[in-house]
Amino acid sequence: MEYAVGLIWSLASIGIPAYGMYRIAQLQALGLSKRTIFWQLIRLHTLFSVVSYGLFYWLVKDKSQWNYVQVLLPIGLFHLIGNCLQAEWYLQGMQRFDISAYRTMILRIAGVAAILFMIGSPGDYRIYYWIILTTVALSVLYNIYWIRRDLRTEAPTRNHPTIEWKLLLLFYSGSVFISCTVFLDATLLGIFTNEEQLGYYSNAAKLTRISLVIILALNTVVYPQFSEQRAKGNQERLTELLSRSADWLLYLSLPICFLYWLYADVLVNLIAGEAFASSIPMVRWMAGIPLCISLSNLLIYYGLSAGNKTTKKWIVIGVAAGLLLSVGLNTWLIDRFGAVGTAINSMAIECGFAGFFILLLKPQLHLKRITTTFLSCLVFIPLHEALNVTSLTDLSKLLIGGICSGIIYLATQHFIWKHPILPELDQLYLPNRSTK
Repeated sequence: MEYAVGLIWSLASIGIPAYGMYRIAQLQALGLSKRTIFWQLIRLHTLFSVVSYGLFYWLVKDKSQWNYVQVLLPIGLFHLIGNCLQAEWYLQGMQRFDISAYRTMILRIAGVAAILFMIGSPGDYRIYYWIILTTVALSVLYNIYWIRRDLRTEAPTRNHPTIEWKLLLLFYSGSVFISCTVFLDATLLGIFTNEEQLGYYSNAAKLTRISLVIILALNTVVYPQFSEQRAKGNQERLTELLSRSADWLLYLSLPICFLYWLYADVLVNLIAGEAFASSIPMVRWMAGIPLCISLSNLLIYYGLSAGNKTTKKWIVIGVAAGLLLSVGLNTWLIDRFGAVGTAINSMAIECGFAGFFILLLKPQLHLKRITTTFLSCLVFIPLHEALNVTSLTDLSKLLIGGICSGIIYLATQHFIWKHPILPELDQLYLPNRSTK
């Protein structure tokens, strides 16, 4: 159910989060009005989301075994509309990440506190969802207040740009469809197998994607810069941004992938329990997904916002072909290996997407950096083996292994490979201090 809802949501968003961020950053760089396009995108996003919600309601309204879902449907509608009205893409396009960061930190802490004090038994599950809805509503009020204030201070202009429908459809075809692959995989698994297999896969998929919260946040900081530099015609800065961002994704993601592969058993046992031991091989199969997804998302956004017509066409063709291949490969692998087959398919498709976009866009990847990063990660293996022969708890192994591996990795990069980590990161993600 959760993945079916996610699939419908991905399709219903019609690429507005990605396109909206691109367009706002572009208009801001050119000094053009953002008012008209903001309200157009808000209305369009809300309309399509409500229509998709109606489709979902029609699909589940007669399912007696989903009574608990029907109870939450009204809350779900308000939550859906709230997510549309937040217009997080506007703040991202304006590169006002501080506003989102402070708001998220305050509301998340308040939400967790409310859950701890107000929920005492499984029967209180509706309170949990009302707490989430309340945090979404507060986020909407906060964002709309800031956005309206920003729009009111715009300088008067005769030019009021509107939606570029062809480009919006390109963002939809590219960025949205590639983001819904996990929902598609899980939905197909649920159709062809049973809830037990789906549970094992869902657990593994969620665990391997936890790290994407950090990695994709760094990507999001770079995306508006692509749009801004493209609008200014600064190709040199665009090329530099792409190469450095790709390097940094490899630098951050490779150690994370290694740790997932090494500590899959500890992670599953600690978070999900021994009942989900069947998820362990799936986590190992999908250990490389953080790298593949983050790299694919970076390249596809660059291609859609800064590429030429031929590049954009090939992105759409590549994504469409990848999704069709995923459906066929999933059907074949699920029949033979069950949930493990879906995990294999997920890794294969995401790796294929990353490889395709690298060949298409040709970012400058530094072989030396990749080699030194890989060699630094190999040091994690003896530490993992040493922890395995101890009688430490799973939590201790995970904490000691993760923290020590991180320290070893940073020390190796700094002292052996002479990698200036902090200055390089500062230059990449705070471009106003070093613009070309």
